[in-house]
Amino acid sequence: QSALAAPPLTAEEADNFQARLERGLRSKPARVLRQRMNIDFAVLLMRSSYNAVDELDIVAMDQFQKDFFLIRQAEYQYYSDSLGVGAMQQGDLADPNYFDFISFAQYATISREIVNPPAVFEEQQPVEVGEGQPQKFDAVVVRRDPAIKNTDLPRIHTEIVGNAILDKLIEKFGETASAIPTIEPGSRPDAVTFLAAIKQMVNLFTLSGFAWEGGASMVQGSSIKDTQFSIIFTSPATLWSGQSLAAKKAVVTNDFALKTVKAMATRAGYKVVKDSVNYKGNQEITTFSVV
Repeated sequence: QSALAAPPLTAEEADNFQARLERGLRSKPARVLRQRMNIDFAVLLMRSSYNAVDELDIVAMDQFQKDFFLIRQAEYQYYSDSLGVGAMQQGDLADPNYFDFISFAQYATISREIVNPPAVFEEQQPVEVGEGQPQKFDAVVVRRDPAIKNTDLPRIHTEIVGNAILDKLIEKFGETASAIPTIEPGSRPDAVTFLAAIKQMVNLFTLSGFAWEGGASMVQGSSIKDTQFSIIFTSPATLWSGQSLAAKKAVVTNDFALKTVKAMATRAGYKVVKDSVNYKGNQEITTFSVV
């Protein structure tokens, strides 16, 4: 098989006619008031998404970093110009305008790498060297778990990211008054109990600066299976990137709240179904049911 999981991206490909056309058709980033993100939470969202790629063994991580850089480089000026001078601090993850951009670039890269990668590839991994010595790398052959089908990779990536976010929220807030209400594993709670946990998860996202405000509600049916849940964030940090990834039909998107809800549901003994993420004005609207 090829030594590389996906063909390395080139600067020309990242900024070719198709890329420029797609860029021109996208919605421009909205100039809305957004609060600064908690830097630890912003890092969590980025790092968990990156670590999931590494854990899945879908691409050499040195190649992923190069492709990520080329996509950032090709996209940055257009995005920055659309926002206007002084509207964004480059490199500041806590700046929601910059986070919106960098999260788009990260998930555009992940979506490129995750489609039908081979199970075996070569990765350049750093080796320990003496102080002051130039960094050296060893070529290591990486073999992905043969039991994992390529078609399952997007779902598993979502699971890894959602669990990482949920674990961190529990670790940080679990012993405080802001803790997500405990649901016993596999207990399949009723809709009201499950909604209470979702509401507090949304509160923690909002408290962490993910959105200006957020809330969760439900339209209750005769049973939890007939109940539709919804999460609405106003001016979230993924307002532009979420729409842009959906427009390019990315196979994985930065729907972080939905990923976390899926992790919560799985632990509670449910599975999220009929899920969707839509945008209206400056709102991100997530709806789903569980079975």
